[in-house]
Amino acid sequence: MKRLNLPLIADTLFAAICSFLLFYTVVRFYTKNAVLGLVFGISAAALFGTLSFIYISGRMNKSLLLSRDEKNKKLLSLHLSLSSDGYILELLKKTLGDGAKIRGKRVLTEGQSNFFNFKMQPLNEDDVARVIKFKTDDKKVIYCNTAARDAAALAEHFAITITGIDEVFALLKKNNLLPEKYVYEESKKTGFLKRVKSRFTRKLSAPLFWSGAALLILSYFTFFPIYYIVSGSIMIILAIAAMFFDGR
Repeated sequence: MKRLNLPLIADTLFAAICSFLLFYTVVRFYTKNAVLGLVFGISAAALFGTLSFIYISGRMNKSLLLSRDEKNKKLLSLHLSLSSDGYILELLKKTLGDGAKIRGKRVLTEGQSNFFNFKMQPLNEDDVARVIKFKTDDKKVIYCNTAARDAAALAEHFAITITGIDEVFALLKKNNLLPEKYVYEESKKTGFLKRVKSRFTRKLSAPLFWSGAALLILSYFTFFPIYYIVSGSIMIILAIAAMFFDGR
């Protein structure tokens, strides 16, 4: 039996209720017709509830597809591209285990020479050619982020193994050698707008919603309802925005 997605249901109902309150109050105020307000309120709740369901479920599915490991692979790829040769040599040595030795710009294991070329662009034919020219009887392996198709074909022709970021990530994860902090995370700066946006989270939805709903209800009993309607509507719109964007 498929489990109910309670967060999805709750968010959809929240959007529907907000839409109903907003449209019912505004239509009732301007038309003085409660029945017409109900019609517009219910219609708006159904429409925006459905749209919210489609949007939120799509976003959830996308988040599931882009797993944490995939995100970390991208960070690792950039991290290695920006790291020094010395750092990568030591990392490879630890990854390849006992008996691994650093010799120049490669790491030697039994019967195998391990080269690396981590960069922003895919490994190309010239990169592979440099490894081909290197004289050794060992089996050759190149560790990199990705390789262009022609480069991969050239490496295969000369019996050179290319190990991409997927395999590198798996090796580092298996040996508990994934970086605790990535280079990009250490260097990036958060701008003012981003800091403000990061605090615009789902936690604000509830207080904004109740404040907005209270103002809309009070508009039924005051001589100057327009101010309550405008303020309450703004708060409910912000509550919906906080729920959807959640600091993103």
